[in-house]
Amino acid sequence: MVILAHRGFSAKFPENTLKAFQKGFECGADGLELDLRMTADKKIVVIHDEDLERLFGDRIKVCELTLSELKKYQQDGEPIPTFEEVLSIIPSGKLLNAEFKEHEVAENAIDLIKRYSLLENTIISSFHHDLIAKLIKKYPQIKFGFLIGEELRKNPIELVKSLLEHKPYSMHLPHQLADYPRYFKTICHMIKKENVKIFIWTLDDLQKYENIKDSIDGVITNDVCVFVEHIKRKN
Repeated sequence: MVILAHRGFSAKFPENTLKAFQKGFECGADGLELDLRMTADKKIVVIHDEDLERLFGDRIKVCELTLSELKKYQQDGEPIPTFEEVLSIIPSGKLLNAEFKEHEVAENAIDLIKRYSLLENTIISSFHHDLIAKLIKKYPQIKFGFLIGEELRKNPIELVKSLLEHKPYSMHLPHQLADYPRYFKTICHMIKKENVKIFIWTLDDLQKYENIKDSIDGVITNDVCVFVEHIKRKN
């Protein structure tokens, strides 16, 4: 079972910061999940939200600030890192799940991943399904995953079927889907039949994990230490 630290060890440390990522590795995470956006001066930074309101009380958008301006915002002394800063601290053999929050980050982010020789251990995912479909065609050697969220409420079977036609490396399903066992089992069977990996986000509930673990390949969790220790005990 692959355990990815969601925005780093975000249950205990400021999300998407170098400290959270380092602590995730210290806890034994197999890898990191993080979010990528672009600044006004075309630098790729690691931050989830489109603007700074939730984290810093400022409604200004990330894309409206230069990197130097963005670096002035800190969570408990931890500045917003660049993607390159994070790539530079990933230990050998560890995994990276880079979520593209915007179309604009794609080419520059892929170039950086190549530069740090991390392509083999990187999964690129996004809710922008059109983007992922295009990238799968352009970069067949890279692992791409479709992130699925609210769209599942409409017609989950047809949605998953249509996305699988693009032959992704992985599908990233919300943990809430497991609350509907019939749909969950059907969808997981469809995905596995195509030899596609299944990652569940963002799962912090060990009981739910135990109920679905045989159907999945990985968990994206805020509370990485709890999951790592739980799996160690079970093994």
